[in-house]
Amino acid sequence: MARQESHELAPDARPHAVAGPQRRGGPRMNRAMPPKPSAARLLRGARAVFTVAAELARRVRRYAWPSTAGSRNRAYLRDRLVALPLLAVVAFGAFGWAYTGVRGDSAYARDRLAPALVGLAGVRASLFIAQGEAEENLAEGRAAELSGLSERYRTRVARATQNLNRVTRSGALTVAEEQELRVVSALVVDYTGWIGRAQGHATDPVLRDAELAYARSMLCSTPVAPQDSGDRYPPCPPATGSGATSIVDRVSGLERQLRERLADRAGWGDGVLAAGAVSGVASVLLAAGLWRTLSFLRRRFRIRLSVPLAAAALPLLAVPLLTADALLAQHAQRETVPVADALAERTSPKTETAAEERPFDGPDPVAIDVLADRLDDGLSEGRFGFLDGAAPFVFPVGLACAGVIGGALHAYRREYLVVARPGVVA
Repeated sequence: MARQESHELAPDARPHAVAGPQRRGGPRMNRAMPPKPSAARLLRGARAVFTVAAELARRVRRYAWPSTAGSRNRAYLRDRLVALPLLAVVAFGAFGWAYTGVRGDSAYARDRLAPALVGLAGVRASLFIAQGEAEENLAEGRAAELSGLSERYRTRVARATQNLNRVTRSGALTVAEEQELRVVSALVVDYTGWIGRAQGHATDPVLRDAELAYARSMLCSTPVAPQDSGDRYPPCPPATGSGATSIVDRVSGLERQLRERLADRAGWGDGVLAAGAVSGVASVLLAAGLWRTLSFLRRRFRIRLSVPLAAAALPLLAVPLLTADALLAQHAQRETVPVADALAERTSPKTETAAEERPFDGPDPVAIDVLADRLDDGLSEGRFGFLDGAAPFVFPVGLACAGVIGGALHAYRREYLVVARPGVVA
């Protein structure tokens, strides 16, 4: 009876043994799932973002390009007091950073990279000529043992040493590259020592040839091919990787790194382009703002010409000149890249020997001295010389302009607030 009464009291109820697991499994799992964002919520978020962006744009336009129609004198001068000095700082700061970078790259290429590349090319050519002279002189046997090696051999070894010192003093190498150059210098000393041993055994063809071959292996890691055995200057392609242990391999590696650095500095960097764009926009807004402020002062304050604001606008006239100088310097750097490639790839001991033996036949276009002159002339003429040293003063001039503009507008605003009478529109 009790069981029947319970069924009568809750005829539609399910047994607790069945209802319990459903409450633990189904509803609780649904409550743990994160709610999906609705379309209305996304729409409200988009409206909020649009409202904030519109308000920021309105405020930027208010300060950068305010309207003079219907504006109060006090409010207009306050907005100009905030906007114009800020535009001056941004315009000259961004332009000064970009111009300093371009000028610094040009000076680095002219004073450091170019002398180092010329010196490394001279080292390689001089040692090849010295090797050819040593082999030719020692082939004479006892005559070479008695009279010694030729003057050209001694001169070329001395030039190679001088060029190594020149590269060291250029300042173009990193710490690791300077260490590599010290290794090259030590190898050159050891190389000349083996040439001296071969001279001491000039009458013994076996020892002489073995020592000459070892000296050449120190100079060039590529063996002489049979078809090139009769050539005075056989080809010597540089090796790379772990097998690059000879003098030519190490010199070519240094040349490759310096050429990559030159090509990297000769290109427009993303930072320079971004700074130039920011500076261009800020300079246009600054010039337009100064012009409109002068017109405002002439109409409202009867000031025919504000001398401080006119003086603050004068540095803007130098911006086109400095821009042209930067473009010229960057173009000159790009023009030096193929010349640097020619120094590393097209110079040869044959060309240098011919230029030395026949100096009046006209310069060879791929001679080291000719390419060095092209590098020096291109980088020296690729700028306005009278602007040397002007780059560090661009940003301080911008700060001075911002100070002059701010002081002048503050003085005008303060004077207006003092002389304004009750009832006058402020």
